[in-house]
Amino acid sequence: MGTKPNNLDTVELWGRKLKRAKYGLDEEEVASFINELISERDMLIKHQEHLSSLTTLAERTVVEADNLAKQIQKETVDQAKAEANTIVAKAEEQAQKIIEEKGAEAVAMASREAEAITANAQQQAELLLAEKAKEISSQLRSMAHRLYRELLLQLESLRQQVEALKAEFEHKLSQLSQEAGTEAVEAGKMSTEFQELIRAPDQTNTEEPEWELQILPPLDIMQTLGIMTHLDHLPEVEKTELIPDLEKPSIIVFVRQPIYLTDMLRALPQVAEVKEDATYVAGADNKPIKVQIVLSGKTVSKKSN
Repeated sequence: MGTKPNNLDTVELWGRKLKRAKYGLDEEEVASFINELISERDMLIKHQEHLSSLTTLAERTVVEADNLAKQIQKETVDQAKAEANTIVAKAEEQAQKIIEEKGAEAVAMASREAEAITANAQQQAELLLAEKAKEISSQLRSMAHRLYRELLLQLESLRQQVEALKAEFEHKLSQLSQEAGTEAVEAGKMSTEFQELIRAPDQTNTEEPEWELQILPPLDIMQTLGIMTHLDHLPEVEKTELIPDLEKPSIIVFVRQPIYLTDMLRALPQVAEVKEDATYVAGADNKPIKVQIVLSGKTVSKKSN
């Protein structure tokens, strides 16, 4: 490691000349120590290089670990978002299903409540209508009864007036006949025939009626009288009589000669419908022909009657 110089005052170690000192150290020991130092220095340099490599590796590892962590974090976030979206979608689906079920249940409940309300309202309306119908029916019965009584009173008054007029006319005719005396038999005969002609309407009609016209509800006294007036003006009709009844009054028709009234009645404005009796047999027991009349309910002027 070192060589001894020729000069005793100097010593050369590792290519350097060093002064020799009095009572100096042993060269070999110094050289050995220095070699150890050099070895340690080289080892430290290697360790430093190794540490530098490790530091670089560590830095690279940290960077890669950071990138890996970011990637893992991103994947974890994406997976969490996907799972969250799946959970939210399932929750929304379940919520929508629940809403639809509750909505259907609410609609069904509302429908049931509406049906109950409608049924209750309809029942109340029917009860109200029944009460009103009963009240109106009672009023109509009372009014019809009153009108019939008034009509009968008027007819009786007219009959009495006609009887009074006939009696007065017969009295005057009798006076004229007495004054004529026996001037001429033929004149007396004519007078007698004239008196019989005048009294003929007053005689009791023993014949059975040919027609019975039953008036069905709803009743209308004015239309009923209009039908009777029209029949009385027919040349085939002897007379008509009204049989009062609160439910179904009837018009009895006596005729001078056969007449078919069904078609004629259908043509009257007071008549809406004429129903013939299907059980009637012509000529059986001299029973009158029965028909039922439904009034039209239309107001008819006196001119049309």
